[in-house]
Amino acid sequence: MRVRGVRVRVVVVLLLVPLLLVGCGRRGGGDHGRDTAGSGRAPAARESGDARDDGPGLGDLPVPDIEIGGSGGGEAATPTQAPRTQAPRPRPTPTDAKERAFRAVARGTCLPVHRNGAEWNVSAPPDAVSCRSARAGLFEVTRTATRSVSCPSGTGQARWSYRSAVTGGTTTLCLNRVWVRDYCVLAEQSGDTISSIGSLTAASCDDTRVPRPYNQVVVVDAVYRAPAGAGADHCRRSAQDNRRYWSLLADDGATLVCFRARS
Repeated sequence: MRVRGVRVRVVVVLLLVPLLLVGCGRRGGGDHGRDTAGSGRAPAARESGDARDDGPGLGDLPVPDIEIGGSGGGEAATPTQAPRTQAPRPRPTPTDAKERAFRAVARGTCLPVHRNGAEWNVSAPPDAVSCRSARAGLFEVTRTATRSVSCPSGTGQARWSYRSAVTGGTTTLCLNRVWVRDYCVLAEQSGDTISSIGSLTAASCDDTRVPRPYNQVVVVDAVYRAPAGAGADHCRRSAQDNRRYWSLLADDGATLVCFRARS
């Protein structure tokens, strides 16, 4: 309660005290003295005369109801605030776990993957490994793109692309084979001749059953910087080496990869 509000009420009460006393004197003490000194009329008759002659007494005035702390210094009313309209939440962007795996692949890293015939052995890229890993299947990522792009298509080079049915986006990885000695790949053999070597494949050197169109397994015997005119004859380790070799030129002709039959 504030001090200004209290002063307003005290002043009003002091102003009303004389009015209340006058009303009490006219209705109470003054009338009583005249009735006892007069002809003995009943006070009720005198009250009727007073009402007719003087009108209603001041004592009947209503006392105004004054609130403490009104306009003279009370608290201001807090205006009603309009309810806040909550902004609509944006719709979540659709996500695709496989697409995230493709887009997480960094250029220059190596993936432990290979082809099983016409298909990759996994549906999404696994975690990258060291490019010096001793693995049957190992590819270096030479390019990444969040769209469909073309990649080199030479020996040991591949394009691995994924189009998301959820987001509609396409991710492309360009890959180049890292050749690791003493690991095996698939081949097609016709009679005594190896007619084709699967440069994107990998296999266990003990496999007896292989996917079509392949029917044989060969071992990576050695990997060299390709000399001029490189071929299978450059795979012999000495003049006394009489084993049979097959070869591929990879890295756009810069690398000679030598193969031999598994023993």
